[in-house]
Amino acid sequence: MPMVISGRLGQRGRERLLNASAYLLLILAIVIIFFPLAWMLSVSFRPNLEVMQMPPRWLPEVFTLEGYRKIFSSSRYLVVFLNTTIISLVVTVLSLLLGAMAAYALARFNFVGQRMVLMFLITTQMFPLVLLCIPYFRIFITLGLYDTRTSLVIVYLTFTLPFCILMLRSYFINIPRDIEEAAMVDGCSRLGAIFRTLVPMSYPAFVGAGLYTFLLAWNEFLFAVVLIESWENRVLTMAIYSLMAEFVTDWNAMMAFSVLASLPLVVAFIFLQRYMVQGMTAGALTS
Repeated sequence: MPMVISGRLGQRGRERLLNASAYLLLILAIVIIFFPLAWMLSVSFRPNLEVMQMPPRWLPEVFTLEGYRKIFSSSRYLVVFLNTTIISLVVTVLSLLLGAMAAYALARFNFVGQRMVLMFLITTQMFPLVLLCIPYFRIFITLGLYDTRTSLVIVYLTFTLPFCILMLRSYFINIPRDIEEAAMVDGCSRLGAIFRTLVPMSYPAFVGAGLYTFLLAWNEFLFAVVLIESWENRVLTMAIYSLMAEFVTDWNAMMAFSVLASLPLVVAFIFLQRYMVQGMTAGALTS
């Protein structure tokens, strides 16, 4: 009997040790993740001379909103916000619309070359995007689309659309076909059955894919630098990078700009994270 009790106590001790280790690792991960964000926020409220102060201080000695004033008082920075919002929304809407139609076809119909299409979509996610910069540059120069927002929309669709197709297909497969067939028996067309049954049931997948697509388009930098030149067509990442000069860097304005650029994503993720997690994990076990 004493041996059984000691064994149980030993097992409880091991469980508590594992739980404590897990919590310690989580706390460490949170600190590592939030450290640059906290420093970015702190620098945005201090003057540039204080940024390089040694030893560094977490809280600014002189609190200033100069960085935010520079951003809001410049019309070209406001145009950059507008450009980024328009491009990201257009890319998200087109990716979800076209991706939903392609995903439905891949999930519900059997046709010759279906496996090859799926393999092609997966393969497109394996190429380093930097390899495509020069081909895209030559193509858009030839088409007369260089330095236009349209070029960014087209390029962003090339890597957001395959992701949406694969994600939505995995979710559609898990929804029984009987639901759509019952709707069609009741008088709905196939398109009506899709919008009345499949789309409402796939809300988490659409939110997850849409949020991830918006995030990719909002944060993209490489193709924006290659394909955009004029200020009236620039996006947020290019504007933030422009604050870094050869000899002087406006850290205060750069961090303030970064904080403002991060706010829409943070707010969206706070309210939609539950749907994003559901959408990205629903089809994880589906082949």
